[in-house]
This record gives sequence, C-alpha cells and structure tokens, in this order.
Amino acid sequence: ARLRALDRLRDVIAIMADAVIFRVAATASYVALGYLLQRVGAVKRDDGRVMLRFVVQVTLPALLLHTLTHSGPLFGPGTPLVFLIAILASAIVAGGSYLLYRRRPSYERGILVGCATGVNLGTFAYPFLEAVWGPEGLRLAALYDIPNALIVFGVASAIFATEERNTRMEAKERSGKHDDGGIYEGEWTGMDAQGNQYKQGVGVYTYPSGASYEGQWNNNVKEGYGVYKWAKGGSYAGEWKRGTFNGLGLRFLRSGKFKSGRFEEGEFVEAMDMEKSDEAASKAADAAKEARKAAEKSRGVQETNAQAAARIIAKTLTFPPMVALILAAVATSGGAGATAPGVSALPEAIASLIAPLAAANRPLVLVTLGVLFQPLLPRLQMRVVANFLATKYSLSLVAAAAATAFVPPSFGAIRFILAAIVLMPVPSVCVQYAAEHDADAVLAGCLANYSQVASLIFLCALGALSASPDPSAARWLMPACLLGAAGAVAGLGFLADRALAPVKMVFKGNVPGGSREQAAELTKKLKKIEISKPEPGEEGNGAGPTVASAAGIGRRASSAGGRGGWTGRIARHGRG
Repeated sequence: ARLRALDRLRDVIAIMADAVIFRVAATASYVALGYLLQRVGAVKRDDGRVMLRFVVQVTLPALLLHTLTHSGPLFGPGTPLVFLIAILASAIVAGGSYLLYRRRPSYERGILVGCATGVNLGTFAYPFLEAVWGPEGLRLAALYDIPNALIVFGVASAIFATEERNTRMEAKERSGKHDDGGIYEGEWTGMDAQGNQYKQGVGVYTYPSGASYEGQWNNNVKEGYGVYKWAKGGSYAGEWKRGTFNGLGLRFLRSGKFKSGRFEEGEFVEAMDMEKSDEAASKAADAAKEARKAAEKSRGVQETNAQAAARIIAKTLTFPPMVALILAAVATSGGAGATAPGVSALPEAIASLIAPLAAANRPLVLVTLGVLFQPLLPRLQMRVVANFLATKYSLSLVAAAAATAFVPPSFGAIRFILAAIVLMPVPSVCVQYAAEHDADAVLAGCLANYSQVASLIFLCALGALSASPDPSAARWLMPACLLGAAGAVAGLGFLADRALAPVKMVFKGNVPGGSREQAAELTKKLKKIEISKPEPGEEGNGAGPTVASAAGIGRRASSAGGRGGWTGRIARHGRG
C-alpha cells in the first residue's frame, strides 16, 4: 500500500512538474518569436531597444498598477521580511563579487560588480513568475522589487559611475601626461576590453617646449582641422592628416610673413591666394575653439557626493515602475476597494484605461527579449562570461539559502518564489549603464543575455519542485540543498575557467639554432634604419609638430603627442 501511495505521489508530482515546464515553455516561445523576427530582418536590434523603453516606461507600470490594485493591500505582515531578504541577498551577491573581483582592472571590475548588483524583475521575471505561481508570485516580486529598484538604480549606477571615474583617473595619469612632458586635455574614446583609451574628438596638446596643438583628433592622431603654435612665435591653421600639415592652410611666420596654399607631410608645396586657404583656416580656428572648451571641461569639477546622492534619489523616485508601485501602495492603503481582491482600488475610468496596456506587457516584454538576444558570444569574452555566471549564481544560491532559512516550510510555495526571485538575471539597465559610463556595453549585453538562460533553468527546477511542497519537511533541508547547488555551480565554473584559459604557445626555429639566426638577421636589418633630424626650420626649434603621434595608447604611456620640433621622419638607406 505504501508503494502504491508513493507511486501515485510521484505521478502527481510528475504531472504538475510537466505543467510548470509547459507554462514556462509556452511563455518562452514569445522570446523565440522575437529572436526569429530579428534573424530574418523584420525587426532590428535598435527597434528592440525602443521596444524595451516602451515596456519600461508604459506597459510595466500599467501591469503593476493593474495587478496590485486588484490583489488587496500591497503591504502586509510579511512586507518587512521580504524587504530584509532583498537587501540581504543583494549584499551577499554584490559584496561577494567585489571581494572576488577587487584585484581586476577598474574598467572590468565596474562591469562585473555592477552587473551582479540587484536582479532583473520588471523586464524579465514578472511574466515567468506569473506563469508559474500566478498572482501570488507577481505580488511577491513587486514587493521585492521596491528595495531591488533602489539597489539597481542607486547602488549599481553608483558602481558604474565610480569605476568610470577610477578608470579615467588611471588613464589620464598614464596617458594625459606623456614621457616627454607633454600634456593632453580634451576628449577621449571609451575604454576598450583592455582598458585602453585614445584621443578622439577635439583637444589641446601642450608640448614641453611650450608649443601647442588645438584641434581635432582621430584615434590618437591629429586629423581634421587644427591650429599649431610654436613656442617662439608663428603658427599654422588648416588641414591635418596623419599627424602633420596636409591640405590647405595658412602658415604665419615669426617675421610677420605668411604662406598660403597647400601643404604635404608638413612641407609647403604650392602657393595659393589666401581666399582659397581661408576656409580651411577658419575651420581650424573653430576646431581650436572647441578644443579649448573640451580642455576646460576636462578640468571641470567632479560631481560632489551630495549632488550624486540627490540625482540618484530623484532618478529612482521618478522611474515609472517605482511611481506605479508608490501609487499602488497609496491606492490600496485604505478604502473598501483596497481590501477586496479582484476589485480595483482605482477609479473605473483609470482601471479600464490601463487594463489593455497591462495585458500587453507579458507578450511584448518577451518578444523584446528575443529581439535583443545575442546567442553568439565573442570568443575572447567567453571566459569572462563563464566566470561571471559561475560567480553570480553560486553567490545567488548562497543568498537563496539564507533567504529560505527565514521562511518556515509551512509557507509552502513562498519559499520557492523567494528563491527564484533571488536567482533572477542581470538587470537589463546595466547595458545602458555600461554605454553611459564608457564601459564595454557588448560584454554587459552578453552577461545579461546568458544570465537569462541560466535563470530560466533555475526557475523551471524550482517551479517543478514547488508543485507538491511538503509542509512537514525539515526547515534546514531546502537551504542545505541550495548550498549544495552553490558548490556544484562553483565547481563547474572552475572547470570552465580552466578549459577556456589561453593556451601557452612556444615558437621554435625550423632548424637547430634557427631562433638565434632569425634574431641575428633581424638585427642586421634594423641597423639599416636610423632616425634622422630634419633640416632646421625657420622658427629655430624644428620644422613643426610630430608626424607619428599614434604610438601613444591611453593606458600605456608614450610620447603620443610627439616631441616638439621633430618631424619624426624615418629614413631608410638604399632603395629598400
């Protein structure tokens, strides 16, 4: 009889688990539809970003208002516990990530720690939690999302901003001032995957001799229009290519004379009327003016802590989903409609207006996720992503174990809902933070995309287990199982890190002693190359600015701006 009862119980659990997986699969089919539309070109990725903004600004607030004003009071006896669990879980995951990544470069640490701070509920979890656990799952997610929103829009944003400042300070310490004593002030590119930063846009470079260049830059090289001023007098205003005078321009000499016409590689080659070169000189003057503004801006005062705190608080309180939560809390805090589930606490006109928008949120957010999904991962980022996923989910499982330890088994599915919420993916807004703070937005997008896949796996597992909870189970059983899963995920992460580690390569000569022979041959060739000083210029200290200013890479200091009075030309003997 006991065996037959166990068989029937297993059959019931299997049927309910299948039902949960079916609901999740049906919900995920919208994601597949969005990805298919993106692959065939019917919808572009930029369209997906517009759709995401519409979801966050319109349909998600409508869903929150509609659901929470139909489900009775938002805040109940268990509200402080949910808030405490949200804060504790975020502290465990974000704090643990910082301890593990604290020795990483600041440009990488900002992405990894920032993406581990908070979870994505509004644009990912709500449809799936509602599909598995119904209105109760959505209500708990909405409660959890109140402190979570403060963490995502406050703490995570501050982490990205802080690490951006750290990266810029480090970059400018190394690349703003060059080995030759020259200093650059102006605009820069964003950091690449290695943290390198390049002069890009407009800026001012001051040489140690006192000469200066004010104008446009492209990938660390003077390119476009600009003005060069010699320390002892005289200037050039006009077109630049490859770091020196190339094109139309005006060359004003110290004696008061001038040269108007065409320049090639720093040399005056064709005289022209001033009218023909005046346009280029005017554009150069405009570029110099913009460069001085950019240099002044780069010296500007940083935002104070009080200003940053005020900005973050204002941004959080005016975020549409947060506004919807506040309105729902006010609407359900009193009145007859507020205490009757199924009856809206809002006026009938407003309730009928938001109902269609609320119904559209679920399919629209899922299709949007499909449009934005990037399954192909750049090979160089694969190891970073695998390491991050193992770190985030092992720490999240530890946080879920701590969360479920506060809730007794008699609460049934609530323990599983809270564990699933803690295991939700990277907030989608982190991709926007990365773009705003000159971090690697592609890497942030990969972390968000693949964390969604991992969270779906955990959601299906927890949904299947919650189909038939056992109220008489020991309180420590579920936390212990979650801790065991955390250890397993950490182990898989270690194995993946070892498998994806770069392979050490050793190059050997084709014949015994071949490497020495190759080195000797290379030495002979290098001896044929020498650096030659140009003919003395009219201004006494050389003919002009450097040509080869592209060597200075942001975080690796070198004389990118060149050395005043040297053309940097390389002369090769012979015809070779």
